[in-house]
Amino acid sequence: RIARTPALLLAFGVLLAGCSSPSTVSILAPTVHGPPGHQFALSFLKAPSGLKVQADEFDPADLAPTKNGPGIHMFSRWTSRNVDAFVYELADAVPRTRVNPVLRSFLPPSQDAHMITWQGFPAATDAVPCSTQAGSCSGVVYALVVLKNSTIYEIMVNEPTNSVTQAVFNSFRFIK
Repeated sequence: RIARTPALLLAFGVLLAGCSSPSTVSILAPTVHGPPGHQFALSFLKAPSGLKVQADEFDPADLAPTKNGPGIHMFSRWTSRNVDAFVYELADAVPRTRVNPVLRSFLPPSQDAHMITWQGFPAATDAVPCSTQAGSCSGVVYALVVLKNSTIYEIMVNEPTNSVTQAVFNSFRFIK
């Protein structure tokens, strides 16, 4: 009985240590995705699945950004455990005077979009409470939207820690 007490205390201590330590989420090394001419590298939390859709295969009215912005010729999406990446090939170039409103239109609805430059291109970031068609979900969705020539790149991350989100965003690179 005395010999079991230290073993039980050790097991309980290991259990408590596991509960009290923050869980870590690791991201994969960046992998290349995207249609030819619009490729990018990005780290996901697990291997993503992708989808590419031509303009004649979808109703552009279903894409919120097209309501007041440029038409979309084609879009692609990669998704993997709380990380989504979209590439929108625009039908027309965005006039310089419309860049900020167009970038904001690709973000989740919010009033706090931050206009930035990402790798020399105009971009916007924002963070909004997570929600779905079924209602709210846990956490915050962080979004990064970048305009490169006539292509919009949108990265969305729903992770509880800002460090994971920043690691995903910092892994995003254009492939020439």
